[in-house]
Amino acid sequence: MQTPPLAPLLPTFGLGEFGSAELLFGALLLMLVSSILTMLHKNSKIHLIVSTIALFLIIASCAYLFTLTNPGPGALPTPLIIYGVFIISPFSAFFIALFAAAILLVNIMSYRYSSDYNSFSLLLAFAAIGAMSVAMANSVVMILLGIELVTLPTAFMIMMNGKQYIEPAVKLFIISAIGVTMLTFAIALVFPFDSQLMLSPLVPNSSVSGNYLVVLALVLFIAGLSFDASLFPFNLWVPDVYAGSPANITAFLAGVNKKVAFVALFQILFILMLPYLPTFALIFQVFSILTMFFGNIAAMVQENVKRLFAYSAISQAGYIAIGFATASAYAISASMYQIVAHTFMIIGTFAIVLWLENKNIKSIEDYSGISTKNPFAAIALSVFMLSMIGVPPLMGFVGKFLLFTGAINKGLIFLTVLAIINSFISVYYYAKLIIAMFAKKEKAHVPSSFTINIVVWACLIIIIMFGIYPQPLISITNAAANALLGVTPIGILTH
Repeated sequence: MQTPPLAPLLPTFGLGEFGSAELLFGALLLMLVSSILTMLHKNSKIHLIVSTIALFLIIASCAYLFTLTNPGPGALPTPLIIYGVFIISPFSAFFIALFAAAILLVNIMSYRYSSDYNSFSLLLAFAAIGAMSVAMANSVVMILLGIELVTLPTAFMIMMNGKQYIEPAVKLFIISAIGVTMLTFAIALVFPFDSQLMLSPLVPNSSVSGNYLVVLALVLFIAGLSFDASLFPFNLWVPDVYAGSPANITAFLAGVNKKVAFVALFQILFILMLPYLPTFALIFQVFSILTMFFGNIAAMVQENVKRLFAYSAISQAGYIAIGFATASAYAISASMYQIVAHTFMIIGTFAIVLWLENKNIKSIEDYSGISTKNPFAAIALSVFMLSMIGVPPLMGFVGKFLLFTGAINKGLIFLTVLAIINSFISVYYYAKLIIAMFAKKEKAHVPSSFTINIVVWACLIIIIMFGIYPQPLISITNAAANALLGVTPIGILTH
């Protein structure tokens, strides 16, 4: 997709004086101003969470409004270019809406369980700006800065909870530092071929050395982003970071940080490195298989529930990577759908884990009898795990079905068979936890907090609703995939 020419003024979309893209960009600026004002003047907790909820709802609504922009049959909305640095398109609006919704849920679940909610909310706002900057990035430099703006506040959010959390924060910082170093080196290698470092397909010179340099840059881009995306073998410290952090921040790590890395991979691979599609598709076939097996096999021997879900999140990254291995418009759309599914599955899961963790319930054995202590929590957690397995009619089943169908259509039968085998392997450790929750009877009833119930209910509704009726979300992911590839929506499900 060629980068559109820089726009001296903000174009509109035929929606009146201001289009939905302008509304979305205005909401993002409002979030930045609000974050700065919060830093200068600490509001009370109740005022802060009310204003935060309102702000993220506005952002999510404006982004969703843009995804519904319909310029006509077979056409895509005109992208909004802002000083050549940001671009608002159906692709960026899709992920802005997802990140806004996910961060809103993390904020709500943290209201009662954060040691310093005001500072946590501020750091989360800056991380949100970084995540949305990556979604809107029109240059590789902005992707690099956005990823750092997500990672550094996350490390501080972990550390602010006490000395016992310094280790996972330092490990996250080291992982990020290694990834950023690789990204910076990759950017330096592509500079001779794209001096503006914009997101447009590279055209290396005809020399052999030029091609080698770009291939090396491709490998470094993939390796650098794989640290945050939790792809094997770059994920060896990820379980330590996930299990060692407070559960609400683990929800943010698995639900947002990882997804930001996948957004960056979408942009760099399918725009900047598009001429090398066969090369990176083959790399991701290997990464997908290794990541699925590593996550699922390691999860089978875990007794700590949070560590179990950490390895589960790694295996889910392997499923998402199938879309990169397949490298078709259909598969990209399927990966985006699975990203949405896993975001809400994992946030809902860690909301329950957070509540139980604060009652010193951490191991699978501790979870025995949860079904009588709190039936809603046990049922909801079971639904989330069944969706991760891929049981119909839940959202996780639809995501895997789309991914497997895309891989089969491209002739990747071996990859599909291994992915199905991994789904069956995951049944073992999910079933072990489900059986533990319902196997023992306890007399005491333990109610969960109001904020946790809000988050869990929201995630349940999304997972069940889009599992039973997935077509609206599929249409949106199709439009987002088309915007990424710069093609029209016609025939996307057959390519």
